[in-house]
Amino acid sequence: MRNYKLPGLLLMVLIVMVVMTGCQSDVTVEEEAGTETEAITEGELERDESDDPGLVVTTSFFPYYDMVKQLGGEGVEVYQMVPDGADPHSYEPTPRDLIQLEASNLFIYNGVGFENWIEGAISLLSGTDTLVMKAEDYVTLLPMLADDDHEETHDEDTEEEDEHLHGAYDPHLWTDPVNMKKVAGQVMAALVQMDPSSKEIFEDNYAAYAAALDELDISFKEVSEEAGHHELLVSHSAFGYLAHRYGFQEIAVTGISPHGEPNPGRLAELTDLARSHELEYIFFETLANPRTAEILAAEAGLTPLMLYNVEGLTKEQKQSGEGYITLMEENVKTLRKALVK
Repeated sequence: MRNYKLPGLLLMVLIVMVVMTGCQSDVTVEEEAGTETEAITEGELERDESDDPGLVVTTSFFPYYDMVKQLGGEGVEVYQMVPDGADPHSYEPTPRDLIQLEASNLFIYNGVGFENWIEGAISLLSGTDTLVMKAEDYVTLLPMLADDDHEETHDEDTEEEDEHLHGAYDPHLWTDPVNMKKVAGQVMAALVQMDPSSKEIFEDNYAAYAAALDELDISFKEVSEEAGHHELLVSHSAFGYLAHRYGFQEIAVTGISPHGEPNPGRLAELTDLARSHELEYIFFETLANPRTAEILAAEAGLTPLMLYNVEGLTKEQKQSGEGYITLMEENVKTLRKALVK
């Protein structure tokens, strides 16, 4: 689809890196939060048309990577900037990430201030023919404090920190499968525009992916309809869109940031709330700080359950082939166990 030519700035970065490593032919860059070191060779940086892999798509983090894998199939090469197991909030792109980004036909990211590092990455694409898509453009955004009940679960310091980091809106839009279907439709149309010869493949793949999302939507609705109560006590406020879609009330130990910690007064308030609502469970996440939620679980006599916000995969999940659909299916089972008697 394109020749992979480096912009001057990135070429200078690589020259400096080569000098620093003793002018070796291969330049190694260690990925953030990763355990393996990859080598960038001259052949990878500049390819001719005979090596053209077809469409190349880069995504910011896992939900959109998994989406494009489902829509594109084998004919689309897909990359994920934030490594599995890393926190998308604190990630910083490596030189290799930026090289891959500039070599892409399409870049998809979440927006709503979720990727704090995005402005620098986007600036590299100025003047290129890379199409940039922002998921927030295709859905209805929710305020971080969606209603009075939600507002009461955040202390003032946490609210100010969340608004500073993410703006006025909740960034976790992908936790709603209806939102994912809307974004997927736009991505499918972009793939068709860039590669009309694969139109039937992309449309068929979208139909299968959309059907799976529809099944998730039906399953969450059934759980909500059968639930004995609708309060979700979660480790941090990552499920606002899921809660809004299906009539749950998200009660978060901390705010939008997964590493926030509530003060002792906040923990006492949540303990009283859990007891007054006769809650039995508190929901943890794989990538969030569990310490304060563990304290609350012990104090209020709650049983911990895992609820996936699907920001990224653990090593074990990646090895077992988990994806957005399968992890959200697990969430359906977990909510059914916690809410349906």
